Amino acid sequence: MHSSVIDNELDVKSCVQRLWRGKKWIGLGILLALVLTWTYAMFAPQKWVSVAQFSRPDLPKIIRYYQQLSRLNQLSTYADTAASVDPLNSDTVIDAVYQTFLQQLASVDNRRRFWLQQSSVNHSKELTPLALERKVASIQFTPGDRLHGTVDTITLTASHAEQSSQWLERYLTFTDQQVLALVQQQLAATWQTEVVKVEQQISFEKSLAQATYTQQVKQLKTEVAQTNDDQTKVALNVLEQTGPVATESLLHDLARLAALQTGPTQLTPFTSWSYLQSPEPPISRQSPRLPLLLVMWALVGAIIGAGVALCKGVKKKE
Repeated sequence: MHSSVIDNELDVKSCVQRLWRGKKWIGLGILLALVLTWTYAMFAPQKWVSVAQFSRPDLPKIIRYYQQLSRLNQLSTYADTAASVDPLNSDTVIDAVYQTFLQQLASVDNRRRFWLQQSSVNHSKELTPLALERKVASIQFTPGDRLHGTVDTITLTASHAEQSSQWLERYLTFTDQQVLALVQQQLAATWQTEVVKVEQQISFEKSLAQATYTQQVKQLKTEVAQTNDDQTKVALNVLEQTGPVATESLLHDLARLAALQTGPTQLTPFTSWSYLQSPEPPISRQSPRLPLLLVMWALVGAIIGAGVALCKGVKKKE
């Protein structure tokens, strides 16, 4: 019983001696692991990540769009019912443009359109569905959280540092173009809606004027038939020649319709964000991380070498 316990005890001194005698195996394992790791790092696909952070734009960056909305606000039908035309809230306009930018920035379809455009512009071979999905996945958008103090961030991963920053800048510019097109469409649609409202208002006012005119003519004809008064006849003749009288409100709406029918002017390119961090070429690559790999696989090589050394010591003892 006593000898069995002794046989099962770990002889630490003996293990250390075996490891020391087999230190060449440990060194060889570390060296081999380092060589293999370095070789892998040199030939493995590299990943460089460029980062951009941004917030909502300043008013001067979208001033032309704001001016168009302000003009439409002044020409709108509700302007007459208010004591004064409320000025357009600039913060509301800025937030709306920025939210449109964020939606497009995070859109998968927008990323697909961008990479397909880049492929067409660079006259490169057509992207396969798998390659296109990898390109789309290389762009990642992270919305900010005010509660946690984070800001809106986008990253782009490429095989070269310069490419990652260049493509990210191009993607932001491309997204701005999409935002501009959407904003222009929304502005045109809102403008056309206001035109329809004013036309309906004018049609109502003309109908009202025609009804008033018809009633006046009918009343004067009745008086002429009853009294045969010359003054009444003259008034009826003048009324029939002049026709329905345009009210001040009708004239105002006609002028407003003429202004609206010119339509909104074409918006000039604008920037729908403000940089907090511009996409500079990254200093270090994200993958493969050579220092981390060297340390990790050196430990693995040392463990394998130690195992070999212990096995060799056991065989010699036997």
